[in-house]
Amino acid sequence: MLVLDRPRDWDTHSIADFGELLCLLTPDRICSRETISDQIRDVGDSNISDVQLDDCFNNIEWRASAFGDSYPFTMQPGSKTFSAPEDLNEPQTLYALTLLCANLPFVQDRRGQLTDAFERLAFIALSKTMPIEATVRPFGKNETNYTGAKWERLNQLASHIGGYGRCQPGTFRARDSGDGGIDIASWLILDNYENRNIPSALAQCACSRSDWPAKQTEISHTRLGTYIQPTHPWMQVLFIPHCFRDNIGNWAYEGDVGMTIVYDRLRLVNLINSGEIDWNYISSPEIFNEFLEARLELV
Repeated sequence: MLVLDRPRDWDTHSIADFGELLCLLTPDRICSRETISDQIRDVGDSNISDVQLDDCFNNIEWRASAFGDSYPFTMQPGSKTFSAPEDLNEPQTLYALTLLCANLPFVQDRRGQLTDAFERLAFIALSKTMPIEATVRPFGKNETNYTGAKWERLNQLASHIGGYGRCQPGTFRARDSGDGGIDIASWLILDNYENRNIPSALAQCACSRSDWPAKQTEISHTRLGTYIQPTHPWMQVLFIPHCFRDNIGNWAYEGDVGMTIVYDRLRLVNLINSGEIDWNYISSPEIFNEFLEARLELV
């Protein structure tokens, strides 16, 4: 199900994710510096430096403070180990779900279960962000009630967000049945007569650790404006499951973040955990439930 060999990159937040996954998979759910370095050396055929391990544990210490009761791991300040309980509570389970969604390269099968679940998490978060009177609707090709060809669906969406649809039958290739990069849409009707010039948002969900910076452009006015003409620019929103933070809570690399509203793991988890978690809607994936029960044989 999971092959946990080595971090796919050496960013501090990626190494911290690796350590957290390893902690949840160890028989006693206790992880030390040696646990991480041994796993990377013996299974991943690579090495990690003491400096990288120091940064990793500093990042985990920051996460414990930032996520509070939602964080599944406990570490005493300055400690060389951290641990997780055998049974996670609901907020901690939500954290673990985003953690697994952020680390698809380790998942050997059924990745689609996780990406679909993450889109549902994003839907909940956007619903909590927008006013209660706003409409929030999935637009991605897997979960939507928009029907028709791609050009027809985009024209419907354009009218809903207060704009004009400029798509024609020949705008896209005949076999292009995609969603135009839009996973979720939201809008707020302000009166019963005129639906133009209203607040709206288009959101993209991205689980790939390497591809998400580029995906910010998929919902940009520059890209979509040729066939969705707005009467007011929509908010550009990106949801990622990664905890894209340095050891004091700033963006890990500010050059990766454009002029986009970004929900990373911290913002997503804190927002959803601010109220009752709708697990019926989230529909916890089978592969995630198996992950919570799985244990590795220590190297």
